[in-house]
Amino acid sequence: MRNLLDLDALFSGETTTVIDVVTGAIDANILNERLNDVEQSMQQRLDIYRYWLDRISSARSVLADPHLNLKVDRLDERLLAARNTEIPTIAPFALHALQVQEASEAKARTGLPSAAEFISRADAYLALDDLANADRNACSAIEQDAACARGWFIRVAIALRRRQSAMRTFHRKRMEAQEFAEPLSGHERWANEQADESANDAWEHQQSLDAILPQAILHWPQNAGRREYGDLWKQVRNVFVGRMFAIAVHSVQRAGSREQWAHLNGLELEWELEHRKQPYASSSGLTGSSSFTAEETRAITKLLAVYDDKPQQFFDIIEGSRISTDFQLYHLRFALRMEGCDAHWAMLQAAVATSPLASQADNLMRDPTVAKLWQAHYCRHSQPAALVQSYAKWLKETQAQSNGHLRHSVLQQYAYLFHHQFVRRQFGLCGEVAAEALTLFAGATALTGWFGWQPHPYDDSISMPLHQCRYWEYLAAVAAVEQRRKSEPLSAKAQAILDDESRWREAFSEQAKCFWTASMEYEDGCGEDWPEPPYGIDLREQDSWAK
Repeated sequence: MRNLLDLDALFSGETTTVIDVVTGAIDANILNERLNDVEQSMQQRLDIYRYWLDRISSARSVLADPHLNLKVDRLDERLLAARNTEIPTIAPFALHALQVQEASEAKARTGLPSAAEFISRADAYLALDDLANADRNACSAIEQDAACARGWFIRVAIALRRRQSAMRTFHRKRMEAQEFAEPLSGHERWANEQADESANDAWEHQQSLDAILPQAILHWPQNAGRREYGDLWKQVRNVFVGRMFAIAVHSVQRAGSREQWAHLNGLELEWELEHRKQPYASSSGLTGSSSFTAEETRAITKLLAVYDDKPQQFFDIIEGSRISTDFQLYHLRFALRMEGCDAHWAMLQAAVATSPLASQADNLMRDPTVAKLWQAHYCRHSQPAALVQSYAKWLKETQAQSNGHLRHSVLQQYAYLFHHQFVRRQFGLCGEVAAEALTLFAGATALTGWFGWQPHPYDDSISMPLHQCRYWEYLAAVAAVEQRRKSEPLSAKAQAILDDESRWREAFSEQAKCFWTASMEYEDGCGEDWPEPPYGIDLREQDSWAK
């Protein structure tokens, strides 16, 4: 009986833990974790009580001072430590939080605490920066009330803090290895190992956060119809939209097959071209699956309903990532085939049109995935030629600020757009894109410096020499040949290319300047590279030019 009472006191009345310890049902690792938590909690309580105990004598004299004005004077600044100056500083209101916590624990001994009592405990632990116990009590509250808004709020706040802490540690250790440690030293190796451990921790915390985010969106605390903690709400909302967008555009496994993934993202024709080249049976088949769970879909639906209700108030005007997040939210609506796509696109286009040029580049051109999907949606709603002109206008107006380096970014956009039009057999537009790209070279045969090979839009095993003028001349010739093959009306530029076939066939013999480089890696770590004609059309051969 004495042992039971001691264990009950040690684990603060957690009857389930006490029973598991007595019966031997608890795992050794779990028991060690619980004892570590208990030790940390006891040390924290001891520090708080020692802090105030050491200031009791000072409190007697300060509170007896007739000149004390509690409306003006801060009590904590007037109190002096009597003996021990090594007692660590405690968080504001720590004593109050500890008293709330202990009162809740005492009440729990009379029966199972309610969800509200668990929340009081979780709030107290959170105020004491005891994240493990705060999370545990928030989970207990949610077990009793699955829609406990405060419980989900505490859990998502803790998950964000843990992830951000691990990421900060990762960046700090990586910088230490790169900037401060001697090359090939033990210090460098240790710092890199610490960075790798922090990266693993960040990934684990991200997975925990992913499981919490949908419920946090669905059950965010509100007061009189308004969401509380507005800044944190925006952060959680943006993180959730970003994670769902990443799942939609990167997780083939969630969709069930690559063909289904392409269908959900509106990239059916891109998949068909890829499948003709590499016809893997496992990648084909429309599964009818969604990329999202039922909870994730409900959370996305709720966000879209909030957006549709007050679209002008959904984002802050000064929010730096507004356009990017808005576009990601639009693509989620499209992927789920929800109503309101046209109206949402019109609002998004209006926001882009009034945003600074630098913001447009940061939000819509920096991330290759966003850039490709932006083009796909733009061409679905508007003329591709207008998109080409918008890139040219953007480059012209920013050229003076960038000293010409933004040409590389625009060439990437042209490469994505050429591919988009090619798979849709719009070869006339392909020719226009290639012609516009050629104007960026201003007579040079290549863009030197940091310009180089870039990955294919949808095949990472292929690199493209976008920095070579000859490559874009090759694409212009491909467009002209395919136009003639389709019996389309030819532009003057396309006709000129076809009329000078022999010269171009000789010019295209320089494979390094106009061919793709395909690569393959093997299980033993070896690999090989080989040149490959763009889109499988070898313009060195006379047959490729045949009518």
